[in-house]
Amino acid sequence: MQKYDTLDAYWHDIHGIPTLSDDEERALSERIKEGDEKALDKLVTSNLRFVVSLARQYSMKTDDVSIDDLISEGNIALMMAARKWNPEKEPHFVSYAVHDVKRAMLQAVSQQDNTVTLDAPAHQGQTNTRGDMQKAGKPMTDDATEEGENSQSLALAMRYLDDREKTIIKSFYGIGTEDTRTMAEIGEEMGLKRERVRQIRKTAERKIRKKLKDSK
Repeated sequence: MQKYDTLDAYWHDIHGIPTLSDDEERALSERIKEGDEKALDKLVTSNLRFVVSLARQYSMKTDDVSIDDLISEGNIALMMAARKWNPEKEPHFVSYAVHDVKRAMLQAVSQQDNTVTLDAPAHQGQTNTRGDMQKAGKPMTDDATEEGENSQSLALAMRYLDDREKTIIKSFYGIGTEDTRTMAEIGEEMGLKRERVRQIRKTAERKIRKKLKDSK
């Protein structure tokens, strides 16, 4: 299927990355706590196939989000999980990370559905969208609070993005701001269509993913 053309190429790139033992992953976790970025990259890249396997499952359930986007979301969540993982509480990294990765993919699907809703007029005959009506304030959910903590990890990759990519990633993930923005809201602020914002965001996330692979 055409849907998996990109996946095939990506899988070819990562299929040879060695799998680590539990002891090796725990040793990397200790180095990550000390600020070792190479240890972070190694732990993440050794588990990229796990993200692909989950992305395949979620891709079969939706036509609105590409498998490439699901993998991008999952890889970023995997990086976040690697920074937070405490082997003393959960001895197996994948068992810990799976919750963050699944949530990221579900949010990608939900975000797409929500964006369509927010782009719709708030009332018949009006130009204001439902997104416009919600800009006054957004409740802080548990997920949003956790995303705020994870924003520090994303900020480390900002230097690899151009200015427009930085703006979109910061706005979408709430880095340095009090809340997050939908792709529709970001597009309105930057004078771009929502689809163009999605494309730029996708490119930025690919850069983050490539950095993880190249630093292996």
